[in-house]
Amino acid sequence: MDKRNIRNIVLTGFMGVGKTETGKLLAELLAMDFIDTDAAVEAAMGMKIAEIFRKYGEGRFRSEEASAIEKASLRRGCVIATGGGAVLNPENIRRLRGNGIIILLTAPVEAIAARLSEAGERPLLRGDELRKRIGELLSDREPFYMDCDYRIDTAELNAEQTARLIISMIRKMNKGDRGDRGRNFLATIEVDLKERSYPIIIGADNLEQLGEVMSACAPLRQVKSVLLVTNETVGPLYGKQVMNSLERAGFAPRYYQLPDGEEYKSLDSACKLYTAAIEAGLNRLSAVTALGGGVVGDLAGFVAATYMRGISFVQIPTTLLAQVDSSVGGKTGVNHPLGKNMIGSFYQPRLVFADVRVLKTLDPAEMRAGLAEVIKYGVIRDEEFFRYIEEHLEQVLALDDGVLSYVVKKSCLIKAGIVEEDERENGMRALLNFGHTIGHALEALTSYRRYRHGEAVAAGMAVAADIAVGRGLLNKEDSERLKNLLSRAGLPITVPFSASEIIKVLPRDKKALEGRPRFVLPLALGRARLFAEVETDEIKAALEG
Repeated sequence: MDKRNIRNIVLTGFMGVGKTETGKLLAELLAMDFIDTDAAVEAAMGMKIAEIFRKYGEGRFRSEEASAIEKASLRRGCVIATGGGAVLNPENIRRLRGNGIIILLTAPVEAIAARLSEAGERPLLRGDELRKRIGELLSDREPFYMDCDYRIDTAELNAEQTARLIISMIRKMNKGDRGDRGRNFLATIEVDLKERSYPIIIGADNLEQLGEVMSACAPLRQVKSVLLVTNETVGPLYGKQVMNSLERAGFAPRYYQLPDGEEYKSLDSACKLYTAAIEAGLNRLSAVTALGGGVVGDLAGFVAATYMRGISFVQIPTTLLAQVDSSVGGKTGVNHPLGKNMIGSFYQPRLVFADVRVLKTLDPAEMRAGLAEVIKYGVIRDEEFFRYIEEHLEQVLALDDGVLSYVVKKSCLIKAGIVEEDERENGMRALLNFGHTIGHALEALTSYRRYRHGEAVAAGMAVAADIAVGRGLLNKEDSERLKNLLSRAGLPITVPFSASEIIKVLPRDKKALEGRPRFVLPLALGRARLFAEVETDEIKAALEG
């Protein structure tokens, strides 16, 4: 094997995740050279890293680290293990990606702390509060880690298991070394639901690789026939590309195109899809794939969940809203004239395959609507993410590749984490309904024709914030920050209906309990809680205020 024709495999991640041990074994299994950039720095300086920090400071170490990475990145056919902070320098990532793929090894704070508690001196982890310091550093580095091509949690894996998983993953994704293909995959996020687990593949300009990825996905290997469901807006843009990809991978695809609009997420549309599936001869070894936004995904998923009592389902989300929210978590369903999503099921996809480049053809209004769900994640779960959106909103709206990729990946990570803890909305998952109580009422009052889902949710978040302020749960400053960000994103923060009109339809919401609406209310940016007891007077005051 000529190593000059083999791309490098780069392992990065926090201290204690197993980069060096895994890297050595991986290099041995693949007959590749191994380079540890920390060891290269120590050799160049003639002293241990801890001593470099004490004598010269972190700045000198980072300079030497960048030099070692530059030299390593010029090699081919190597496994390269980097130091934990190497990702902080974007130039390091650019150089490493030039000849290789970058794999992030991760582990929870508790697992890292347990591994490091008996390890040698770590210059950046001095002090008694080890877990707290690890958490702080991980939080600081997460935006940089998001730029890696793949992500593997090593908490339950030893070095050999991790190495063999990497080998399997690379072979499945790339079918060997094929030039720059690995760069198209920005992240792989695993939604861990035991036997219902599935990957979220996030890439850029990677639609043509869908068929190959599906054929390499274990639960989809037996699939032969595929019903591709799309709509009249997305189909002409990407339908042929996806159909060709499926055919090249050996699938027999059939194409079904729906009209575009929330009003088509109905039982009537589902019946037409059942007919198409029967006429196409789909059986229990077939799959339904959804190419489109939330309407297409929810409808196609509902059909997949109920056709022959359930066949495989693949999500190919093409809107920001679908990429960050509706494609992840397994909620499927259709609307009823008296309520949104009143008929449906929990049915997890086998694969979510997102291409952020398709967002460049998205209607700007749809892009803004999707931002409502992104902002929601910051409010209910992650104040730092909320601040990131505040600071980078213009780049998101300008479809900046790097910023947009981070926003999609971070949103998916937050939602995946919540779904893993509460798949069927018995507790924590209800937090994802922030803004939806009033939002669904707005959609119902307008027969799903006036508001995009994200627009309705944005107005609902503003009302929920006002209820929280009225209760003394949320300070006025945080409420104003939320409303300002929604307004900057071009989203509504007021409700154009009377309080009595809104309150009348609230009991019909499927999340209402015994006819009483439930609200997710923010306690602070980054924290929220579900409240079942919200009085009519409180809702009225917030709507009229």
